[in-house]
Amino acid sequence: MGDDADAGTYTIKMPDDAVLGDLMRTVLRGGYGNSWPIPYTGANSHWVVKSNIGSLAKIYTDSEGVWHIEYLSRGKSTPLKGLGIEWLFGDRD
Repeated sequence: MGDDADAGTYTIKMPDDAVLGDLMRTVLRGGYGNSWPIPYTGANSHWVVKSNIGSLAKIYTDSEGVWHIEYLSRGKSTPLKGLGIEWLFGDRD
């Protein structure tokens, strides 16, 4: 409880050579000095990472609570530089 107590706004800074997979792992687990993990809400958690350029990935847990990332419109090796991502958010699926 209390996950809606503040604006929930974070700034994510990624290295110049980062790829989409790096960003999704950062969203899921934090990293690169960022602390913005998708919350674990139990087995069968389902999130969609949406951005100003469209939906990027589904992040979900299976029945055993193991995290998975399914890339939607671009592959995980797509360089972030030049994609034009200005904002993103995790939306419950």
